[in-house]
Amino acid sequence: MTTASPPTSSTDEVPDARPDGVGPSPSVAPSGSPPTRRRSRWWRLGYPAAFVVLALAIPALVFAGLRVILDSSDGQLVRRVTDPSAPGYEAVLEPTATNLVVSVDEAGKLDSVTILALTSDGVGGVMTVPAGTVAPLATGDLSLRWIYDNLGLQAMRDSLGATLDLTFGDAQVVRSADWSSLVGPAAPITVNSPDPVVGPNGAVLFPKGSIDLTAAQVWPYLSGRGERESDLNRMVRLQAFWKGWLAAIGSKGAPALNIPTDAGLGRFLATLGSDQVRFETLPVSLTTPDAKGNEQFRGDATAMAQAVAGVIPFPEGAPGARPRLRVLDGTGKLDNGVSAAIALAAAGAQIDVVGNARSFGQATTQFVYYDDAYQAAAQQLRDALGVGEIVKSDQTNSATDLTVVLGDDYLQAAGTSATGAATPSTVGEQGG
Repeated sequence: MTTASPPTSSTDEVPDARPDGVGPSPSVAPSGSPPTRRRSRWWRLGYPAAFVVLALAIPALVFAGLRVILDSSDGQLVRRVTDPSAPGYEAVLEPTATNLVVSVDEAGKLDSVTILALTSDGVGGVMTVPAGTVAPLATGDLSLRWIYDNLGLQAMRDSLGATLDLTFGDAQVVRSADWSSLVGPAAPITVNSPDPVVGPNGAVLFPKGSIDLTAAQVWPYLSGRGERESDLNRMVRLQAFWKGWLAAIGSKGAPALNIPTDAGLGRFLATLGSDQVRFETLPVSLTTPDAKGNEQFRGDATAMAQAVAGVIPFPEGAPGARPRLRVLDGTGKLDNGVSAAIALAAAGAQIDVVGNARSFGQATTQFVYYDDAYQAAAQQLRDALGVGEIVKSDQTNSATDLTVVLGDDYLQAAGTSATGAATPSTVGEQGG
């Protein structure tokens, strides 16, 4: 590894390479030759989607409490920085809250999975997932349907989480007979059905277009599927139902729900009853059917990651699965680095902290790692962002795996779309 000379100007300085954010920065050394400043595929394909997400994602910076950090060398109390525009300001970032709604048929077999995500009041996402989606298991890749039907909810939840690199906060099983009572208080549900619902015998159960579903009709609508119809078509109808149901909840308020709204599924339903919800189907395509001839689907890892980022901007991964990041704005113009944090989360990171470096004027973005085990992750994230260099810190007590200090190169590459807005009401100060 080549050792660089200490920086001699403020524009080349790593404003805050120390993990505790206190005192002078340690000497850092580039890891090999500086990476080529070439924009990666992420800039051409991923960033347009990421900045669409930005409008929804910023409210995910929810208050996590004030922290005061003690200097590791002399034990002196450090001034808390509470101004989001000031150097040294940091905010603890709460992961996007998630909930799995697991729908099962009359025989208790998996019918579909819906992921609910909550970033703030009235802002979040809904993603439908076909039961035939293939997911990893110790014995090989099997469909979510097979995993649930044979191994149960937890095994299916873990396998889907491994597929999407997520940890789900909660999960509820909704049986076919439960839908009527669950939806009842909000019924009738006005649904703009994208296509007719056809039964196995070819008869039209529900027409295309605007329909009003009674509580008793919800399960037949959700489960209806023509003999030759792909389940991917049905996922689009499920989205239409969720749009209609959440709209009904939003318009009717508390009377539209008969379950507690302070936790679990009720909390998500009550909070997502607005028009600031993003709807997606997990991007998968047909693959080889299972032994019984059932449809199976497989997704491209990059496409799934980008789709998940649109619904879950700040995911929480399984322990050790995602490198934990601290993202700091070293320019004073990037609003606590929120835009880059979204992009890095979509590239496989878990964002723990956003904020500002100890000083501004950073010329080159730096990915600072503290343990050699994370050097490869630093390079991967650098490639995803498309700018920056890899450096190693000699600190050994970092609370995160990597610190990303954003420089002018990122500002120039991302342009004006990188300057979102974060306010004290949406972030919790962490002192530095």
